[in-house]
Amino acid sequence: MIIKENQDEILSYLEDSSNFKSGKCDRVFIPENEDEVVEIVNSCNEKNIPLTVSGGGTGTVGGRIPTEGSIISVERLNRIISIDEKKAVLEAGTIVNNFLKEADIIKKFYPPFPTERNAFIGGNTSTNASGEYSFRFGATRRYILKVRMVTGSGKIIEVPRGKYFADTDGIIKTDFVSLKIPSYRTPPIKCSAGYFSADRMDLIDLIIGSEGTLGVITQVEVALIDKLPDRFIMILFLPSEEKMFEFLWQVKKDFISDMYTLEFFDRESLFFLKNDFPEIPDDCCAFYIESTDTTELMEKWLEISEKYQAKDVWVGGDPKSYQRLIDFRHKLPENINAYFRKLNITKISLDIAVPENNFRELVAFYRKFSKESGIRTVLFGHIGENHLHFNLFPVDEREKNLARQIYLSCVEKAISLGGTISAEHGIGKIKYPYLRMMYGDNGIRDMIRIKKIFDPKGLIGRDNLFPAKLIFEQ
Repeated sequence: MIIKENQDEILSYLEDSSNFKSGKCDRVFIPENEDEVVEIVNSCNEKNIPLTVSGGGTGTVGGRIPTEGSIISVERLNRIISIDEKKAVLEAGTIVNNFLKEADIIKKFYPPFPTERNAFIGGNTSTNASGEYSFRFGATRRYILKVRMVTGSGKIIEVPRGKYFADTDGIIKTDFVSLKIPSYRTPPIKCSAGYFSADRMDLIDLIIGSEGTLGVITQVEVALIDKLPDRFIMILFLPSEEKMFEFLWQVKKDFISDMYTLEFFDRESLFFLKNDFPEIPDDCCAFYIESTDTTELMEKWLEISEKYQAKDVWVGGDPKSYQRLIDFRHKLPENINAYFRKLNITKISLDIAVPENNFRELVAFYRKFSKESGIRTVLFGHIGENHLHFNLFPVDEREKNLARQIYLSCVEKAISLGGTISAEHGIGKIKYPYLRMMYGDNGIRDMIRIKKIFDPKGLIGRDNLFPAKLIFEQ
């Protein structure tokens, strides 16, 4: 076990991609095996020291940054224990990119890999992360077969998929825990907001997405699929957003079985890419598509581009051009995050998804604020999943206050449309007020009740999902 107590060594653990600035920590524990995890958790319990689980630092909501107490980093729990044609067993600190390379050797693939490939598999599990291919394959939850975890009370539990289910009264009973699932139900859309809850749900799905508030995940077993076939990437630059929904619905109808990715970039987001890709046409929006690579499909896509009078079409088929277009996709969030850091403000970015039949209404709501507020905005992301990131760039106090009001209005709108306030980024320490709006006080109380079953003293992942003070009021 490594213990870091020098503040200079601790500083790197007090940051992620959220720009959350309230981190405090007295020491960082770095265990090298599960027994040491148990030892650390039990020691913190005995001394009433809050303990926050730290993954790869790729999160956007401050989840790994403690507000007090100590950190337990899983960076040394990084072994790929086994891998075969159907599944892999991984320690929680396994870097996803390393795992993908090993799977590729045996011509297998892990579908929900995140955009941030330096993320840890344990962090992906604890946030139900989504990735580049979630449009085709769904989020992490679908591929987790087993979770091994040290609970907040220091017990090692192993939860396989398909063994422990909620009964008709919502009760899950095992030899190590008995609990009632939350009274709310998680929307049946892309969602990473609070503890999962569904009729007859599997216990493993409660742990997936729990954001380090129930214990320390030490090991996961994940499903693999066959290596993907040859693919090409195409970017279509349309002259305006006027026909974006007509284009979207046709593409979904005609190409759904062959697409892996369907993304959108508005005009302002393309501006953030101009320095890196100066050949981007002026005054347009773009759709980014990854598809199975056949001559017939390529011809059909080119017909679509002509129908919608695309200003330009970029195609990545060979390895070099394919990688360049992947870089196009990845550069935008990097450039936006850099811009937020330059402004020195906490990121103001909506992570909302809604059911498909309400998506057009949500986008119109965003556009109303883009036109009327005077604040610079950017709209981009996972349009195929009815999930776009709406970013606001306030430059002074007046705009900051207005941006907060807009954020609140958009959250209210999303909830009224049956959506989620967090489709993929989680809640962490930043979005509790909106989680409360989504599920109500009773929903928050249900989550706290469950947390106290796994973590009676409320020490693990303190202030993630809900403020710690609420735990002691209940």
